[in-house]
Amino acid sequence: MGTNTAKAKATTSIIGNKDKGMKGISLETYGMREAGHIPVRGSGQGGSEGFTLIELLVVLAIISLMAGLSASAFLEARRNYGLAASAGEIQSIIRRARNQSISNGTSSFVVVEPKDRLVWAQSFETMGEWSFEEDGAGQEALPGFGGLRKVGGEYIDGRLGKGISFRGGSGYGDCGHQASFDLRAGIVIEAWVRHYKKPYVRPAFKSEAASGRRRLGKRPAAGSGQPSARLHTIMEKKDSWFLGMTDRGALEGVIFGIVDKGEQLEYALRTNDEVVPPGRWVFISMRFDGKSLVLSADGVDRLAEYPSGLKKIGGRSVVRIPTELVSNENPVMISSKDKETSFPGDIDEVRLRGRSEKVSYSHPPFEKLLGWKKEIHFDRYGHLDPVFHDKKVRIVLLELSDDQYAMKDAAAEKKKSSRSQTDRFELTFQEWLDTWPADDVPDLVEEEEERDIEERVYSQSRKKIIEIDTLGVVNVQ
Repeated sequence: MGTNTAKAKATTSIIGNKDKGMKGISLETYGMREAGHIPVRGSGQGGSEGFTLIELLVVLAIISLMAGLSASAFLEARRNYGLAASAGEIQSIIRRARNQSISNGTSSFVVVEPKDRLVWAQSFETMGEWSFEEDGAGQEALPGFGGLRKVGGEYIDGRLGKGISFRGGSGYGDCGHQASFDLRAGIVIEAWVRHYKKPYVRPAFKSEAASGRRRLGKRPAAGSGQPSARLHTIMEKKDSWFLGMTDRGALEGVIFGIVDKGEQLEYALRTNDEVVPPGRWVFISMRFDGKSLVLSADGVDRLAEYPSGLKKIGGRSVVRIPTELVSNENPVMISSKDKETSFPGDIDEVRLRGRSEKVSYSHPPFEKLLGWKKEIHFDRYGHLDPVFHDKKVRIVLLELSDDQYAMKDAAAEKKKSSRSQTDRFELTFQEWLDTWPADDVPDLVEEEEERDIEERVYSQSRKKIIEIDTLGVVNVQ
């Protein structure tokens, strides 16, 4: 009771004093503050005087140092991760091309272009397939992407299941026209064939009979009309591409393509005779990838002549290969309507493939692909194609130091020569050797030269090594 009375008197005293305008007494003295009041530190001995300039500078220096260390660590980590990520992207592209070869049963290739910081792959996808498993007759549609209208011919026991025979001297299959058959960028045609043409035996000249030696003569031109050179159609899309066989068992492939400046060109290849022997099933194919035309029999690429596509430049005959096929709406045909050029035998398991969309990856500018331009070819089993590779392929991706990165652009400005280092990496190793005079070609090995550059110039650089063994297995180290 006494306590409450004392508190009441103190409060009355404070209010009374305030009313009288007394100075020196505040609410804070009694532990109370006005609303919105913010205390300000005094400048007396008991108060804080804030931060000095030196203290602020020290703090700023520490913050800057920490920020610099953090940025360096971040850039270092980013580069380390970036190198591994780039190697992973390249490995993925190579594996994708190999897997496409295995799944589609056809070749694919990967191109490594150091100068352009680019790795890209191209494979082939099945656009049409005809297996002739129907056992009807007449003009029914046969299995395949888009079907096939058979005219003439007869069903037989084929290489796998049923096949179709044109041994009677006439008959063909009309596959029609589809947009998917209009393959401008590249094409693969595959088929099993069996023919019954007797091997052509050329009579010996009198001089040969006397000497016992055979004199070589010129091969009859394609379509010359001579019995030994008559072409029989295996598969064709008129005015776009053609695959056929001569009476002598030679394969001939023709593409109607476009070269520089839109000029159209008929380009043809013919193999040696008897690459398709009579009386047994032979697996044959024609492949055009925008760079080359290749004919194969029994899974082996065959050397071929150049009946057309030649042009005289500077006194030399230069082979001009179209970069793409002519587009048209002509139907795809198996065998031929013309009795004289229809296929003289049996056909089975026909496939038409086209180039898929290109897949590419461009690595960052502070990374470098070491060495010459490379073309990596996989065969239809997913192995490194032995036609192009006799050992494993090694790709080195390395990280440029700041000094090396700064010097890179300066080196590119130097005047080029046909054998300068800035030129050589735009070409494959063989193309680079071809720039040397015939009597001055150096005795060099690509892998040894690249290892020498790696050890002399980039020995301290971080690197990732991508290796493809002869079976096509891809590993990153």
